[in-house]
Amino acid sequence: MSEEKFKEYYEEIGPIRNLKEEVARYKKATLVAQVPSGAKILDVGCRDGALRGYLPGGVEYHGIEIDKEYASSYVKTQDISKGTDFENDFFDYVFCIEVLEHLRNPYFVLNEMKRVLKPGGFLILSIPNPYHFKEILWNIFNVQDKTGHIYSWTRQTFRKLMKFCDFKIVSVTGTYLIPGISWDGFFSRSFIYKLQK
Repeated sequence: MSEEKFKEYYEEIGPIRNLKEEVARYKKATLVAQVPSGAKILDVGCRDGALRGYLPGGVEYHGIEIDKEYASSYVKTQDISKGTDFENDFFDYVFCIEVLEHLRNPYFVLNEMKRVLKPGGFLILSIPNPYHFKEILWNIFNVQDKTGHIYSWTRQTFRKLMKFCDFKIVSVTGTYLIPGISWDGFFSRSFIYKLQK
């Protein structure tokens, strides 16, 4: 898919945002991450940088977002699929919350995130669960995906992808069944992976 067609695809869908789901993911992701004060953080696909509000004080936060409307002193507008200008081995943690399934080349982006992570650093990544009841129903009834996902990974295929990218899976947990109902099990809406470089 060309860059222009890719842009048109997302412009047709329009803004995709569910604040209740975002809050549930941020709370769970930061709980899983256990970020210490003083850590250097990169938040990939950060939008307005709302994840900052769930991190401990004293962290050095950097966001990267493709949408120019979110540009700020701590959010750099850049297309991660073209790489970044961050130094090698710079960040202690990289967060990528519900972004990977929207990217044209997730393999490249995973390797870019690995490049900027310090040795032993952590990638906190969440992806939708293809076995959540909403996904199953959408597939059974051939409902068009309104969230803009172009990839979907089972746990088995995601483990293979992480192996190809040389990330070690430290832990996996679910996010919620529906917003407001925390759920760690197989039918969670999405899974959060804590991965180590």
